[in-house]
Amino acid sequence: MTCPDYLSQGLERAFNRILRTRARHMPVVNEALRVEAVGFRPWQGHSLGVMVTPWFMGLMLIPREGDDWSGLRLGEKCIHEFPTGAYEFTVAEEDGIGRYQVCTLFSPMSRFADQATAVATAEAVLRGLIGEHRREAATTDTGGDGETLAPAESPQRLEERPLSRRDLLRGRFLRRS
Repeated sequence: MTCPDYLSQGLERAFNRILRTRARHMPVVNEALRVEAVGFRPWQGHSLGVMVTPWFMGLMLIPREGDDWSGLRLGEKCIHEFPTGAYEFTVAEEDGIGRYQVCTLFSPMSRFADQATAVATAEAVLRGLIGEHRREAATTDTGGDGETLAPAESPQRLEERPLSRRDLLRGRFLRRS
C-alpha cells in the first residue's frame, strides 16, 4: 500500500520551491539530479519515504492527517525504531509541508551520477530499513548484492542479526556471520 499521490506531489512542490529559491546558488547542488519523493507509504500511522533532492537525500516521516506535531521543537531529535534498528530523525518545518522529521542519508549528493542511481539507492534504503529484503530472502537464494546465501543462513537467522546503519546505507542487506 502506498500513500496518496498528493502527498508525494506536495513534497515535490515544496522542495522544488526550495531549489528555485534558497538552494539554487548552493555549491552542493548536483545539477544531474531533480527533486523526487520516493516510496512514501504508511508506517506506524504516519507516512515514511525518501526525499531525493539535488542537495540531500533523507528519510522523511510525515505526520498522519490530523496529528499535531507542534509540540515538537524544531531541531529536536527523535528516535524511531525500525526492524533494522533505531534511527535518529530531526524535527523540521517547511511551508507547504508543515512539521516533519528527517534522517539525512546523503549530503551532498555529488556521489550520484544520475537520477536513476539516486532513486534506486533511495528505494533500496527504504526496503532495507523496513526489512523487505528479509521477506525477499525467504523466496530466493541470493542476497540483495547478488551473493548466494550460505546454506546455514535461513531467513530466521538473518532476522536475528541487526543491520547496521553503515550496511543499510551501503546496500549490504544480507551479511554472512
